Amino acid sequence: MSSPAVRALRRIVVATAATTLIVPIALVSPAEAATQAPPGIFGTSDPTYDGVFRQSVALIGLRAAQTPIPPTAVSWLVSQQCASGAFEAFRADPSAPCSAPDPAAFTGPDSNSTALAAMALQGLGQSAPAARAVAALAAAQNADGGWGYTLGSASDVNSTGLSLAALKSQPGKVRAAIARATSYLAKAAFPCSAKPAQRFGLPYQPGQAVNALATAQALIGIAGTLPFGHIAATSVAGATCRRPLVERVSFYLDRLIRATNGRIPSALDRKQVDWNTTAAAVVGLTGAGAAPEAIRTAIGSLGAHTADYVKTGADVSPAAAGTLIQAAVGAGVNPRAFGPERTNVVALLLRSLQR
Repeated sequence: MSSPAVRALRRIVVATAATTLIVPIALVSPAEAATQAPPGIFGTSDPTYDGVFRQSVALIGLRAAQTPIPPTAVSWLVSQQCASGAFEAFRADPSAPCSAPDPAAFTGPDSNSTALAAMALQGLGQSAPAARAVAALAAAQNADGGWGYTLGSASDVNSTGLSLAALKSQPGKVRAAIARATSYLAKAAFPCSAKPAQRFGLPYQPGQAVNALATAQALIGIAGTLPFGHIAATSVAGATCRRPLVERVSFYLDRLIRATNGRIPSALDRKQVDWNTTAAAVVGLTGAGAAPEAIRTAIGSLGAHTADYVKTGADVSPAAAGTLIQAAVGAGVNPRAFGPERTNVVALLLRSLQR
């Protein structure tokens, strides 16, 4: 496959990403050499398309678990920042300038990597690079109040939810941008007049069908910024059209989780369980302080299928592990003895750090 074809990207919902995510997947030929995971990054897999994303989610998870952070992991993430303050998915040579955003090819700085890196760095006391990342996001906000995956691309709910959460990590500087992003999500949500199965959920983009992952990531941004601590949850079973947006969106996820026994089906194949979306929904609900029964149900299912979610063979997915840690902490469950097998998810994640 030619080089331009290799760089052609499609966007699909993947279960290996953490809170999220719509990520770019390259069409790579067998002859294309994989990039080796560098020292300081979590995970052994090729970081070309998810390096900053998985690193950031892993660091957010470790902070949620109040775990000492390896300095090399922080310095690697800081080294990935572009001069503009934004982040690309991965820079093999951090000394080289970042490429300009190209929405058609899904290359250049993207909102998801930038948002998650901003939250990770802010939580770790790296205030200067975090502020630059937030400023880059605010500057790239679309006229409709949202963001797409690649900076400058058409807005989508998934990317807007994460970007809103990042802006809320430094709210005093970007209040107007926060208000516009919240308005975008409110307009995208299905109204009271929608069918019961869609009511209060959100689509990937306005006008499309309801999407559980989009709804979960929207709730994360509506509820606040990552990581969330443990908040005592209250029922949203009686949420009505007049209730605040955070309660209405929580109501949709509460109903979905309880209807699926904590096993949200994949948007790509409804016969398959999407553990990533299930965990992201828990993170959102814990941040909103909502739906205790749904949280318990989903945590129970995630605990029984921890390996299915966080491991691929012998390898650990740092993004999945980081998300699961956040879900556990938010639910008031010990991530170091998670599920019936009492899996130490924190230790699994730390062992994946490349030396």
